[in-house]
Amino acid sequence: MTPVCPGTALPERIHCVGIGGGGMGPLARLLASQGHRVTGSDQSELTDVKRFEECGIRVQHCHSVDNIADAELLIRSAAVPEDNPEVGAALASTVPVLKYSEALGRLMQNRQGVAVAGTHGKTTVTALLAHLLRGVGLAPGWIVGGDPLTLPDAAGWGHGKPFIVEACEFDRSFLNLHYDIAVVTNVGCDHMDYFGDLEGVHEAFYQFARGVAPGGVLVLGRGVRDTMDWPTPPDGRILEVGKDLSVDIGSSQGGVAEGVAHTSDGDKAAYQLSLLGAHSVDNLAVALLVATAVGAPLRELTREVSNFNGVARRLQDLGEQPLSQFDKSGSYRLIDDFAHHPDALEAAESALRARFPGRRLVAVFQPHQVSRTEEAFDGFCSILGRFDEVLLCDIFVARDAHPERADSVLHRLDERVGPQSQCVGPAWNAAQAVGSVLMDGDICLVMGAGDIDGLAGNLARAD
Repeated sequence: MTPVCPGTALPERIHCVGIGGGGMGPLARLLASQGHRVTGSDQSELTDVKRFEECGIRVQHCHSVDNIADAELLIRSAAVPEDNPEVGAALASTVPVLKYSEALGRLMQNRQGVAVAGTHGKTTVTALLAHLLRGVGLAPGWIVGGDPLTLPDAAGWGHGKPFIVEACEFDRSFLNLHYDIAVVTNVGCDHMDYFGDLEGVHEAFYQFARGVAPGGVLVLGRGVRDTMDWPTPPDGRILEVGKDLSVDIGSSQGGVAEGVAHTSDGDKAAYQLSLLGAHSVDNLAVALLVATAVGAPLRELTREVSNFNGVARRLQDLGEQPLSQFDKSGSYRLIDDFAHHPDALEAAESALRARFPGRRLVAVFQPHQVSRTEEAFDGFCSILGRFDEVLLCDIFVARDAHPERADSVLHRLDERVGPQSQCVGPAWNAAQAVGSVLMDGDICLVMGAGDIDGLAGNLARAD
């Protein structure tokens, strides 16, 4: 086997299966930046192949045994099964196979690992924390499962001690990581197709908290301490938002929140945050608490907050768009969001009502998974009923045991939401349906975690 690359302690030649995934793609680019010869494959056509090519990564849009020729390590995403031809060929040979989270855990072993978990907010907190620590000179490494708008890429190696990663609970992936600081932004019902019930979710997060290295820190978001009995890390401590650090909102105008962050030992500093929603201030509080636990001064951190522009598709404001593209006069405001859980839809609706009072709010929503839509059906009906217009795209089917129920579930959702709702077919073909309901002054909120991710961009580019 070729000698390992010194920084990562992984072999030189690596193949990534499912390279189009939100975490796998950044990991592949990170490995390439550290001298690895990386290839990848994905069954879907990727829109960002150029980003991989610029890093020297060759990507195949199919899964074939030929793709793993001369590979010394195969890394697969959690969505790729063991009967995948490339994975199967590696398992039948001497090529080691690691899940994405297992490979990530190895990268964290010789760093000060910071694992950011939670049902909501982990992508934004991970990106914000990396931005803050970069700004104060701590040169962290990071991997974000999204597209940060203020970082050079979704992953970076850095040369400092901290290594910050987004830690996903699905498949209990976060238990494969190695971390000195565990972060839990919040805990709620999600991935019930895997966990079964809330007790299963709590058990996984309990094990995650138990995984903190001796002498480490468990950081809990606002109100998280009350959700369950959390274990204190051995020879370590628990820090809580609201107890050890709080962030007050003095005012919120023009999409900018202003206030004061203060710690339990009396340290205070003013901040400005240009992200929408009260939940964004909660995310800021978590990031500041983690950053101070790493050793960064609060006043220096808050100076960096105003420069953070968020993450793509997290209430991303794409600005005013002309209705002339739909042969109408006037304009509408376009917002793009990853929301696919009732809590996230509610946070988005509340944020936009507060930011744009009096304007009509049009939701374009693609439910993600038949199982999630059924399990949270009442919650989806309740929050979608608050919008002035609702356009429901076909359910994005992923890991579903009963994909054949997708149409019937969607039409039941449409009926329950009410007369302001309509089904508009595939997300990729929904632009004209969106245009047909938009009026001058509307706020158009595009939401979902499936293939709706390009719809807002298409609307913004249309003419």
